[in-house]
Amino acid sequence: MIEQIGQGGEGNLYLARDMELGTLWAVKELPLERKKEAKLMRLLEHPALPKMMDYTERGEFCYLVMEYIRGKSIREWMEEGRSFSLEEILHIGQEVTEVMEYFHKQKPAVYYGDLKPDNLMLTEKGRLYLVDLGSAVFGYRESQKICIGTPGFAAPEQHEGRMTAASDIYAFGKTLSALCGRNRKRYIFQHPRLGFLLWKCCRKEEKLRYPDMVTVRKEIRTISENNIPAKIRNLWMLLFMMLCIILSVLVWLRNWSERPVLEERLTEVTQNYYSDAFLHNSLSDRKKICAETEKELQLLLKEYPEKEFQRKLLLMLALNSELQGEEEHAAIYYEQLLLYDENYGEAYGQYGLFLCRIGLREESIRLWEKYHMMEKKTMESMEPGTFRQWRERLYENMDGDGNEITSNEEYTEKQ
Repeated sequence: MIEQIGQGGEGNLYLARDMELGTLWAVKELPLERKKEAKLMRLLEHPALPKMMDYTERGEFCYLVMEYIRGKSIREWMEEGRSFSLEEILHIGQEVTEVMEYFHKQKPAVYYGDLKPDNLMLTEKGRLYLVDLGSAVFGYRESQKICIGTPGFAAPEQHEGRMTAASDIYAFGKTLSALCGRNRKRYIFQHPRLGFLLWKCCRKEEKLRYPDMVTVRKEIRTISENNIPAKIRNLWMLLFMMLCIILSVLVWLRNWSERPVLEERLTEVTQNYYSDAFLHNSLSDRKKICAETEKELQLLLKEYPEKEFQRKLLLMLALNSELQGEEEHAAIYYEQLLLYDENYGEAYGQYGLFLCRIGLREESIRLWEKYHMMEKKTMESMEPGTFRQWRERLYENMDGDGNEITSNEEYTEKQ
């Protein structure tokens, strides 16, 4: 013996060297009462099974001398970060169904019972082997057995002590799903038939699964034959995404061209301010109406993204908030408007008038000065009426000592 290379519930696996020939062998040590694996190995011969070279017993143990497979289990490959392409998964699935079909056709049938990525060895050259027959049983229909399996892969009936060909079909579906890893949804999207295969293999009721491994193998072959090469498939996916984007743009353009004129929509919204409920009810009722109006204006903001419409709607939202008595909220809309378009002169004028109305005269003066500094660049001039009202409100709110009036008048004349 050179070293122990594996350990499981059924026994230990060692690497051994033939002292005369120098050949490496895998030696499995089993309790004597579990030498059924040796009997199975003597009876079975398949390219995907390690060859049994010798058998011996010593004390309470028996030893199976088998072909040494230079490779790793698929579970080990996956834990090292390897992912399998859809083509590789279908190829592995094809080989596994072939060996399972071979088991089930024996007289009596052999049911493997513990199919999972851990028991599939893959060499560096891509050769696949099925190892560890410790859970396999002969398929005598009349007998009930205590069946060993791995949680997550073992079929429901195995937990009841029964094992059939359908049990291996269930484990095959779970194994194939595990091979897909995090790409499972993408592979199923690319091949819906693969999703159906996994679903049907893993049905809880035996009679609802595929009838035999022959049918499963044919289904795998059909999927493989219809599998489009990755480059072409990715190109199709790209074209499909571009088509979806184009259709979305066309739908948006059609809806945009069919939009009502904004003025018509605003007329409908602002009718709320002239209703009896707004003019004659309590302040709380008016606030409710303004809150509903704000929601409608927000929807229009999304529907009319053009610059001129955004300006108008933000001003409406600010005025609507002021009607609610939400002064801080109104100020936020004005600031949002200036951030959106700092060259929009009318926004300065309306914001300045608002600041005067709520008694923030100093802030309004600073905004006035900022406006005149900006106007030297490419600022759009505000409406003459707004400009005149703002200037008059600033002057009529001064203290009367003459200093600030003079400075502001001089400043205005210089502009």
